Amino acid sequence: MQFFSYAIAGGDFSAAGAASRGMKEQLKRIGAPAEAIRRTMIAAYEAEMNVVIHARQGRLEASLSDGRVDVNVIDEGPGIPDVELALTEGFSTASDEARTLGFGAGLGLPNIRRASDRFRLASTVGRGTRVSFSVVLQDEAAAAGGRSSLYAAADRCRDCLRCVTACPTKAMRVRDGRPMVLDHLCIDCACCIAACEAGALDIESTVDDLAHAHDGDPAPVALAVPPALPAGFGERVPVATAWKTLDELGCAELVSVAPYETAVRSAAAGLAASGELPWPVIAPLCPAAVNLVQLRFPSLIGHLAPLASPWEALRRARGETPLAAVASCPAQRAALAAGGADTVDILRPQALRDVLLPIFAALPDQATPPPQPRPALHHPVPGSGPSPSAPSPAPAAPSRPDTLLVTGVAHVLSVLEQIEDGLLTSAAVVEPYCCDGGCFGSPLLTEDPAVAAWRWAAARLDDGAVSPLPVPPPERPYAPRSGVRLDDDMGAAIAKLARIDALTKGLPGRDCAACGSPTCAALAEDIVLERAAVSLCPYLDDEEDHEA
Repeated sequence: MQFFSYAIAGGDFSAAGAASRGMKEQLKRIGAPAEAIRRTMIAAYEAEMNVVIHARQGRLEASLSDGRVDVNVIDEGPGIPDVELALTEGFSTASDEARTLGFGAGLGLPNIRRASDRFRLASTVGRGTRVSFSVVLQDEAAAAGGRSSLYAAADRCRDCLRCVTACPTKAMRVRDGRPMVLDHLCIDCACCIAACEAGALDIESTVDDLAHAHDGDPAPVALAVPPALPAGFGERVPVATAWKTLDELGCAELVSVAPYETAVRSAAAGLAASGELPWPVIAPLCPAAVNLVQLRFPSLIGHLAPLASPWEALRRARGETPLAAVASCPAQRAALAAGGADTVDILRPQALRDVLLPIFAALPDQATPPPQPRPALHHPVPGSGPSPSAPSPAPAAPSRPDTLLVTGVAHVLSVLEQIEDGLLTSAAVVEPYCCDGGCFGSPLLTEDPAVAAWRWAAARLDDGAVSPLPVPPPERPYAPRSGVRLDDDMGAAIAKLARIDALTKGLPGRDCAACGSPTCAALAEDIVLERAAVSLCPYLDDEEDHEA
């Protein structure tokens, strides 16, 4: 996946169309179908012109994969008071200057919606508008590999290359000062986000705030949050206070993923006790760790408990009920959006923090927080409707002595290596998390993971626990990913491997990432697979001169 950003100046009609033309060139370079290019250009140009005509400034941000192109055009402008009216053909608020130049016929937004396969419009009066659309380039089922849930603001990239060296699967590249993700190697962990000090990397969201979740649906939506969110506001804001405030934001129901974490943990322990799977059973609590097993350790797929991850289980339990969910890593976002679920909107944690922090800042100072009521964690129990209580949340440490909790991708890799080599057979269950400190340690959260986990457990929101929820099998059975294969034809793959080895021997061997690839071997692979040129190595001429 490649990311692009283009600045758009409001009122500058002479430069109008530059961003959409840049998008057109990128689509041509990857050989996108002509019809898809045409539709993308219509939508991109109309969205760009809306910024030029109506806003002070804005930007076009796009992510491009072999399956589809996703575009967000965000502006700082007056906003749209009536979104439905704005989508009506012929309605326009363009200035006389714009009309004189031939713009402002009131067809912009309707044209964007017609030209795109997926469309969303969100606007806040006085703040600005966000137009999001997608155009499918080919059958996404036939697109190579999966699709990362990473999001990049390419114009913020400082070309520091920290994300390139931080990626545990060598999926990150930086080319021409822009981040690029090899989708087939990406496991949707948050290592690159944690390494990016510029804030250029984030998760891909569908809405920027709860108010725009499922626009057009007059009924409030349910809101699903990770335990770390209400536990991350410091000593002055007890978890119960944060939970109550979240519940009062206008959502139909506040739901925690904690009961589903408990259910997956319990089901995995049951499979280990039954002897149905080889020890250690790997609990699929972290979807990024599951992706890592499928990509790097396919021999361990038989150890994976055939259970949906907690976020997938929650999404499927909600059925067709509209849901807004706060995802704290790309893998959680992917689990929520799997199968193209149109009933789920994804929010970044910061979107709710921006709403809650002013509320909490107004709380009176108190040396010792008073005792708080323990609100219920609502979750569906088959046949009974919402329950007044919930199972125990995910503990900071494993509750069973035969369970091995592993956090941090380096430790997860080490433990999986030991399991694969037959050196770790006495643990009944392994719970691997790619983030340090588990899900409480997401880089999109602000509190120290140990403190947040302790606060959540101390809140004891699980009083009156009920039996764990049933956990369905994953929608897609766990299977090896073909990400590391060089070619579908084995003979061609062997030939490419030989070329990679020969090229690697001719490179300096510094593994410095200065070329935008993580290692010299990765650069050699990029060259053979036509993703890069040997000229990207800044040290090659020096090395050749030295050898001469």
